[in-house]
Amino acid sequence: MHFVFLNLPIECYSPTCGGAISTIIMEVSRTLIEAGHAVSVLTVAPADGGREYDVGDVIGVRMKSRNDYSFVQRRLVALYRKMHRWDWPYYGSYVRSFQSSLRKMKSRPDAVVVFNDLVAAKYIREAAPKSRAICWLQNECRTHPKNVAKAVETTERFITCSQYIRKWTAQHHGINENRIEVIPSGVDEEKFFPRGDYLCSRRPLRVLFLGRIDPNKGADLALDAVQEVRSEGHDVTITVAGAPWFYSRGDDAKDTYFMMLKGKIDAMGSGAAYMGHVPRDQVPALIREHDVACVLSRSNEPFGLVVLEAMASGLAVLASNRGGLPEACGDAAILGNPDDLTWISRAIRQFATNPSLLAKHKEMSIAHARTMTWRLAASRLQAVVERRGVNPTAESLHCGSGRDHRVHVINSACGSQGGGDSELSSRVAQVVTHEKNWQG
Repeated sequence: MHFVFLNLPIECYSPTCGGAISTIIMEVSRTLIEAGHAVSVLTVAPADGGREYDVGDVIGVRMKSRNDYSFVQRRLVALYRKMHRWDWPYYGSYVRSFQSSLRKMKSRPDAVVVFNDLVAAKYIREAAPKSRAICWLQNECRTHPKNVAKAVETTERFITCSQYIRKWTAQHHGINENRIEVIPSGVDEEKFFPRGDYLCSRRPLRVLFLGRIDPNKGADLALDAVQEVRSEGHDVTITVAGAPWFYSRGDDAKDTYFMMLKGKIDAMGSGAAYMGHVPRDQVPALIREHDVACVLSRSNEPFGLVVLEAMASGLAVLASNRGGLPEACGDAAILGNPDDLTWISRAIRQFATNPSLLAKHKEMSIAHARTMTWRLAASRLQAVVERRGVNPTAESLHCGSGRDHRVHVINSACGSQGGGDSELSSRVAQVVTHEKNWQG
């Protein structure tokens, strides 16, 4: 099969300046290629000339910027955008660019997958009418375009990263949940793995916050909790890694939240370190050197890829109980209300004073991460593409032989059916059985 992934117009397919969407595209593409499929990635080029991922046939598309237009043209473009209520300025140039690339392809795509863009499917169908337009949502897509309902009709299937985003999308955009499949993100265990002595007791206890520097991400909560535990005499340090954007833009000092956070870090002296933006290929080594990861989002996090990467690296995880984070964590993390600092401090204190408890949570993390791989995500995507015109709910599928049975197994593992914790092992075993046998 030929898969085409259409990257966001505001994100580069790059390990140095790309975000979570680019990571997902790269990891799923790599797995599909290993299974014998063809993959093309349509993406804007890094503005700074930085390197791109070398996974898939990377085809450049362009969304023009303000400087590409005269004053009169900018006024006309602004009027056109207002008419269509597009989310991004100059979106029309991006549409024309990816449509041109789709039309020029020698091999017709079986599926074109777009991310966090509810209206792109309409334009994909214009350029590739025989291809399946699939929209993969990694966020609450608060879109404003005109005629969203009509654009939604042209989308063959929707995918979300969590049940939380599935329900939110159905509620806010009136999309029948039967049209929405859940495919969680995965983790690459060849990159993210624990250090050899990860279960051995050591001092200090090393806590990590890794993410965008934004009030909603809760880096200040992790810092305050560590500072409280340190004030009691416990040997704990914290590392904060990230920037106010996907990458460092050199203007962090203009961000008031960042400056507040930097003040807290400086006040802790040797107890805290700020790493700034960390290139993607350096992230695994950074995570591995820590013991506890804090993912304390105040907002409703759609899923939380960093949770799986931390767990696969052998870290205990503290996470907020909002959005899709509980789904990412399973039963392997300590969850709580991010507005309450008490439980965060208590958990860090317990880990600092009880090595056996810390080791237990690290082992739970490893076990959970092993059930969440990119191979499973790619396998589920292939199944979605193959199920053209078929109702994706488990109730509509027959658990017989052949393809219907395979679809039922994958759908169950995606979480579209309910089930208690006791069912987890059997569902994972079924999916792994399918995974070993799936081919292009």
